[in-house]
Amino acid sequence: MAGEVEVFMDYENIRVGLWRHFQMRLGTDIQIITFLESIRKLAGEIGTLYEAHIFGDWTLRGEDAREIEAAPQFRAQLVLRAASKKDRTDTALNFAIDDVFRERPNIENILLCAGDSDYCEVVRRGSRLNKSFYICAVGAQTAPELLSLSKAFYPIEQRLGLKAKEQQELDIARLDASELSKWTPLLKQLERAELRLQDVVRSHFINSWMSPGLGYGRDFDEKALLIDSAVELGIVLNDHVPHPETARPVRTIRLNREHPMVKVVLARS
Repeated sequence: MAGEVEVFMDYENIRVGLWRHFQMRLGTDIQIITFLESIRKLAGEIGTLYEAHIFGDWTLRGEDAREIEAAPQFRAQLVLRAASKKDRTDTALNFAIDDVFRERPNIENILLCAGDSDYCEVVRRGSRLNKSFYICAVGAQTAPELLSLSKAFYPIEQRLGLKAKEQQELDIARLDASELSKWTPLLKQLERAELRLQDVVRSHFINSWMSPGLGYGRDFDEKALLIDSAVELGIVLNDHVPHPETARPVRTIRLNREHPMVKVVLARS
């Protein structure tokens, strides 16, 4: 085995990926302690776990943070979202890994639990310093470039014993009834907009189709956050079209008609 291993995890990246591709929720379908122990076991296969840093906005998931902090050698690192609600984990995590390069040069092995291409540059920098990077993330959403830069890749779904499936092959019987009820009004409203409009401009949909009193939120920002959550779940997709006058890209949204939840809602319409 190699020497000490330090773990860095983008919690939202993993959490959203498990839901989007397997409809499994961390903390509900997958217990936090089970999840952490799978990471501890993997780190032990690589070397000796030094410490594991789990990055996320814990103001939104306080109970998850408490369970993480209760696990020996695991630390919940707080990264507040921007005022625009944008997740900023990638920036904070990149800086934290750079700090390890400078402050703990004896750490030669990094287990990165994230699949975004945003982490490619820090992996390159580490490689130039003879650091070994191992990636553990949801296979279907791990950037090919990140895979090519790593020493080894471990699909998190395999570590958790999840059966790999394409999203469209998921059994619709496993859909959570409360989630289905929560998202049905929005999905039906977006379907109506798609039937009437060639392209559904995101801002127009929020202003004109998400009426107050329908449970979407009171102001533009709250409604926009709901749309962002739907995109994270994979039931709504972001897109762009050129503005007819300026040709600048305009943000649009559309239903992900291949998602099992969307299929169920449309079938009931």
